[in-house]
Amino acid sequence: MTRAAVSIASNIAEGEERESHAESARFLYFAKGSSGELATQIFIAIEIGVIEK
Repeated sequence: MTRAAVSIASNIAEGEERESHAESARFLYFAKGSSGELATQIFIAIEIGVIEK
């Protein structure tokens, strides 16, 4: 979960440092994927009782 959360911020930061809008958008797309990954991990953690809702 930590890795996915860090990946979101890191991809946004890396995309903003790129020279083009297309590259920035590409890294936002990666961040969106990491966001989905984190959401899934949170749902699973709640379901199996690792964290509370």
